[in-house]
Amino acid sequence: MAFALTNLLQTLRIGSLGINKSDASDAILVEKAKAKIDLQLAVPEITLEEVAHHDSFDDCWIVIYDRVYDVTHFLREHPGGDDVIMDHAGRDATIAFHGTGHSRHAVEQMRQFLIGELPPDQCIFRTGQNKVLSSGIPD
Repeated sequence: MAFALTNLLQTLRIGSLGINKSDASDAILVEKAKAKIDLQLAVPEITLEEVAHHDSFDDCWIVIYDRVYDVTHFLREHPGGDDVIMDHAGRDATIAFHGTGHSRHAVEQMRQFLIGELPPDQCIFRTGQNKVLSSGIPD
């Protein structure tokens, strides 16, 4: 992950000697970058086999863009109804999610349900640099 942070800082053109403290926008970018990396470090790897065990109304996990979400407590609140999510409980729901028009708020709301991500050998929507092969989803 240190390599990823170094690459990110280089991309943002922030030298290894530190940030020009008079430039607040660079400082904000660095903090946002660190927060994203911390999020990536904080979530465990969860296999598709493990996700498959969580396929009930009382224990519902889904995968969207290679990330695992525990949506158990969101089922009753889902505007499209709980059956829409339950159709994909314990499985990858990326195609269904992408095919439905979700607001930016809905996409951002997903972050609160994030519990993990698939191991690299099971990822099909993210590259090795954790770049998503689609747009409009949370980082």
